[in-house]
Amino acid sequence: MLKKTISKNTQNLDKFKARRMIEAFRFGIVPHDCLDDFTFGREQEIKNLMEWLIDDKEIILILEGGYGTGKTHLLNYLYWRALYEDFVVAYADIDLSETPFYKPKRVYAKLIQFFKFQSKVDGQFKGFRDFLNEALKKGVFEDHRYFKYLIKGPQDEDREDIWDWIEGQGGIRPPGYSPFFPTMYEYSNAYNIYCYLLSALGWASKEVFKYKGFLLIFDEAETIWFDIRNLIKGREFLEALCQTAKNDPELLKQPSWSNLWSNRCYRYSNYIPFIYKKPSGLKLLFAFTEFPFFFAQFCEFPQTLKLKSLEEKVLKEVFEHIYQLYTKAYNFDIKDSKLKEMIFNKVKKEIPRNCVTRFFIKGTVEALDLIRHSPEENLENILNE
Repeated sequence: MLKKTISKNTQNLDKFKARRMIEAFRFGIVPHDCLDDFTFGREQEIKNLMEWLIDDKEIILILEGGYGTGKTHLLNYLYWRALYEDFVVAYADIDLSETPFYKPKRVYAKLIQFFKFQSKVDGQFKGFRDFLNEALKKGVFEDHRYFKYLIKGPQDEDREDIWDWIEGQGGIRPPGYSPFFPTMYEYSNAYNIYCYLLSALGWASKEVFKYKGFLLIFDEAETIWFDIRNLIKGREFLEALCQTAKNDPELLKQPSWSNLWSNRCYRYSNYIPFIYKKPSGLKLLFAFTEFPFFFAQFCEFPQTLKLKSLEEKVLKEVFEHIYQLYTKAYNFDIKDSKLKEMIFNKVKKEIPRNCVTRFFIKGTVEALDLIRHSPEENLENILNE
């Protein structure tokens, strides 16, 4: 369970958990249930994130940091921390081939896949279907253009094709339904549909269930720059999402009636407003490698949190923690403190771009692997290979 204070005590970890953490470190990642045990040197950044999270006036945050500085780790930490702070949370890693911003349906589907909340009914962590079922039992969404089709009669059973459709995993409508059934278009300019759906989830989070809000986290958002041909389309979705989160009253109208989007939305979805009801309840966090100045064109300068590489004293703390885990996982020990210092300096020297955290973690585990598997070899020679 993620605690609200950071603990780095390895004494109580069992061998299996230590081994599992080391195996994850080989890929430069940290298991989500171990985030609390492996977050170092980010006390100020976490404090800033938590202050932003509970500030109703600050809707959008940019987390800026180079590759390997630990953005994804911090986002994962915030994902779980926000759940314990009474937020509904969804996460999407933006990928040029799978989930680019100019494909809003895919981004929506990814968010729904990693949608999570702590139920106020039984305290359990649950996903999108449970959230929607709990909302429908309360009698909300009867006027929602999409979610109302999930309302079941006494004899109705769950239909997987309906759920696939509303989760963005199926076709534009469930198989066998008439052309008048609401559609989930793939087009880049059908983003009003997905703003409408997300805003409804945010509204229900805040107004029906009394959560503090609906946090949407977007990792690797800088990939929007990688496809110049579709940059404008991706920006339009981002702009719509930001204005939805900021509860722009124009977005309660049908796009064709608003003075913002009349010529931009897909004509067959033009009757769907961006916002279901106010407040949308959304908070948006985007992780970029560099500050995206185009944001200033549609939402002024959003709050920014810059992430720097960890200092050497923190890296030493990380190294020692990995070593303790490695010792517990493999019953392996290096008794000479000078040798440990040599390993640390060697790994720090070899990693690229001045102590990038992800490479440092992977490099430390690899160095310990080499030494463990070659007990008869000279340690200095092994590390110099």
